[in-house]
Amino acid sequence: MKKFLFYSVLVFLFSCEEENIDPNLVESFSLTSANTGRDYTISVHLPEDYSLSANTYATLYVLDAEQDEDFVAITSKKVSAALNKSNVIVIGIRYKKDNARDIDYTPTVTHHGKGGSAAFLTFIKEELIPRIQTDYRADTLRSQRTIIGHSYGGLLGAYAFIKHNELFGNYLLLSPSLFYDNSIILQYEQQIRPSIKNKKQLVFVGAGSTEKDLLVANDLFYRRLVNFYPHTTSLFSLVPGKGHLASKNTDIEKAIHFYYKNR
Repeated sequence: MKKFLFYSVLVFLFSCEEENIDPNLVESFSLTSANTGRDYTISVHLPEDYSLSANTYATLYVLDAEQDEDFVAITSKKVSAALNKSNVIVIGIRYKKDNARDIDYTPTVTHHGKGGSAAFLTFIKEELIPRIQTDYRADTLRSQRTIIGHSYGGLLGAYAFIKHNELFGNYLLLSPSLFYDNSIILQYEQQIRPSIKNKKQLVFVGAGSTEKDLLVANDLFYRRLVNFYPHTTSLFSLVPGKGHLASKNTDIEKAIHFYYKNR
């Protein structure tokens, strides 16, 4: 029945005409971080009824926004409407100059990354979230903040879940690179688990079924969620026959459906 409901929603989404982003509902600003030293462009996608009400709105923070922000915003609008739920404010985090995801999204220094996750999450905590909550009617509750990221972005989301669990109540991890640095994220989880295991939260872990290099670590992470986090609602989902990039859009749709269904 659950699968039928999900695929019914997908049929509804794909049956809709291709939607474009309404520029009147998108605002942007630049932010130079004192924590990372980098310049970011922040895009804010407002719900259609934002100007018609005094309501506060949940927020969805999008990593790698250069590639994924618009699709996430469009999918959020469609899924929220299909499930009769209030849409969210979608916040895209872009690099104003050179892309530094190998720094910001990685937790340790290796030949693949520079280990800047701690500073980047401090930027989100101390600079970005306060700005969003000051300038927009964003709900301030942890349960109303969500982060979504793919690959290294998913790794950063898992790192936030473990090391900065106070920031977000919902984590949408798409093909997360949890194998990074000999799966150090799993070591962190074991160390921090006692302090976060009883929190209430949503965690989606998705991947393509052919992504053999990351499925082992991702499956272990998910099993720990099931076994040790009694108040966490989680889902591990594979896109059949798809790889790292080809699975991404389907995973975005599945993740956002999971979020709205369980929020």
